[in-house]
Amino acid sequence: MMELIYLQTQAITAETPWLLPLAFALFGACIGSFLNVVVYRLPRGLSVNEPSRSFCPVCKKEIPWYLNLPILSWLVLRGKSACCGNRIPVRYWLVETVCAALFAAIAWYFCLDDIFTQILLCVWVALMLACFCIDWEQMVVLPSLTVAAAVAGLLLSGLSPWMLEPTSLEPTDGLLWSVVGAVGGFILFRLVGLIGLLLFGHRSARLEKAAAWSLKQAADGEDIELTLGEDKLLWSQLFMEPSNRFILKEATLDSRSGEPGSLEFRPDALILPNGERIELESVESLSGMAGGYSSRRAAMGSGDAWIAMAIGAIGGWQGVVFSLVIGSFIGLLWAVVARIGFGKPMPFGPALILAATVWLFFGLEIQDWLESMYL
Repeated sequence: MMELIYLQTQAITAETPWLLPLAFALFGACIGSFLNVVVYRLPRGLSVNEPSRSFCPVCKKEIPWYLNLPILSWLVLRGKSACCGNRIPVRYWLVETVCAALFAAIAWYFCLDDIFTQILLCVWVALMLACFCIDWEQMVVLPSLTVAAAVAGLLLSGLSPWMLEPTSLEPTDGLLWSVVGAVGGFILFRLVGLIGLLLFGHRSARLEKAAAWSLKQAADGEDIELTLGEDKLLWSQLFMEPSNRFILKEATLDSRSGEPGSLEFRPDALILPNGERIELESVESLSGMAGGYSSRRAAMGSGDAWIAMAIGAIGGWQGVVFSLVIGSFIGLLWAVVARIGFGKPMPFGPALILAATVWLFFGLEIQDWLESMYL
């Protein structure tokens, strides 16, 4: 059966080389439409199956199938919802278009007799595209998506070992390189994050004069806002990692009497100087005075390690190193052009995924080029 599929694919590619990329592009557009559901629902804790029909994120009305055609509907509707007239983010159209283009590129560039290799490549690309968008919008990495991508990478490396080890045709060699890349990538990024925390993660300041502080719901209704004097800090930025801490020094709490002390904020609670814990979900707002602060924030999120694991599974340790180096340059350029970073949090995952995609298509050529330069 598999041999018959190989022969049919080879015959189609030889006679009409554009047909397979076109079919993959159409399929990729449909997958991109589903990825938009994943990107919206998963970070919000919603099921991707219930409700089964797509709905408008503003008025919650179900979208009929004829207004939910991949790529085309957004263009026909001119980026506006037909039910309530609100704007549809351009991200929806971009995800469908980019997914279609990547699937077509895989069918064209990896013009192989093995259709299953192309399918696994598409699975990895689709999962990483979802991770890209979620990290870009929410600064959150969902391990479930990266683990699924890593599994696809492991299967791919066993099926087509030449992608990781060009001189080998043994599935065990490809699988071994994939496991080493996945585990090594995860460990490397966790170490980089730990070193960054030790070197740059601690910050403290003492105020010349005690300032008022308050904790309340942010204007968007989803985040929490901590105000200290004239500075406003969002909870999602302070606690990108569960291990992050923010401490108000020489602080008082209006609802409690006592001498000033250290108030330690954690993602879900406030720890008083006497060790008492106040669950933040049980209060609407908090306020008081503070004479300074200190913070401990990870320089690199733990989610980046999960992304590195997925990259290593398909690109080996070389792909991980390339993604780290090139991704850092992409992130730096992005920060300069967009004027973000420099003390404000920014997601590193999208830059990693973009660099990994370059390695996916041109990794073997890059390795040959590097070997010709230094050997």
